[in-house]
Amino acid sequence: MTLSMIARHPDTGHLGAAVHTGYLAVGQKVPWVQPGVGAVVTQAITEASYGPRLLDLLRSGHHPEEALAGLLEEDPLRESRQVALVDAAGRVAAHTGRDCIQSAGHVVGDAYVALANMAETDSVWSVMGDAFGSVGGTLSQMLCSALADGHAAGGDLRGSSSAAILVAGCDPSLPAWDRLVDLRVDDHAEPVAELGRLIRLDTMYDLMGRGINALYEGHGAEALSSLVAAADHDLGDDQARFWEAAARLAHGDGETAETIIEALTITDRRWRVLWERLRPTIPLSGGSPGQPTP
Repeated sequence: MTLSMIARHPDTGHLGAAVHTGYLAVGQKVPWVQPGVGAVVTQAITEASYGPRLLDLLRSGHHPEEALAGLLEEDPLRESRQVALVDAAGRVAAHTGRDCIQSAGHVVGDAYVALANMAETDSVWSVMGDAFGSVGGTLSQMLCSALADGHAAGGDLRGSSSAAILVAGCDPSLPAWDRLVDLRVDDHAEPVAELGRLIRLDTMYDLMGRGINALYEGHGAEALSSLVAAADHDLGDDQARFWEAAARLAHGDGETAETIIEALTITDRRWRVLWERLRPTIPLSGGSPGQPTP
């Protein structure tokens, strides 16, 4: 039915969960994360309440094994559940009930758990664990790479329908809903590949968002650096180039800004309309907003 992975990043302490299945909208109920607390996946005969309940127990100081054992003890369907969790210290716990549809199993590693049920082969969870330990990068990149390798090794016997990833930071003072990455592919012919594309696209939008914030905070050099990087990203688009123009104008390079806008307007005149509306609000390097184009 489902293959998934939870982990704590060895360097950043970020916490995350990634999942793929042959069913609609897996991100609704299977993955759960909370900043500075932990990550949970609940699957097979899914009981969504395991997610928030286990996170509450972790937040109150319970060891993952203790927290999971307590919930399983009171669950009459525990042998049909598959659940795993990791806490902010990298401690893990996992359960694959004996009634989960084969092939089903999990592997526990250093601050991670890989698990699968209804998989084509018994090797799926081990492949994911090995893949996670062999790649670097951000936690979202590591999780998605492991998911892709597991999918290639057997994946779901029913085929592919949906995938999702959640990543949260390591600061427990952040609100429970705060996410570094929150992406879903609810229905797609190749959801794991599409999730990988969305993760790359998310890095571009993160650069663009940081650049726009820096622009309006008056940090011109930072804004220009971030927005040029967004525009030059392999998934950089017209919007990223539009905001690069805004940063260049704020940095005193109105000529390059106008050249960018002219190029965008060739394919869609609405960029010119938006530019005329935006330009008066852009903080220039001298501290005053820009003036309308004559």
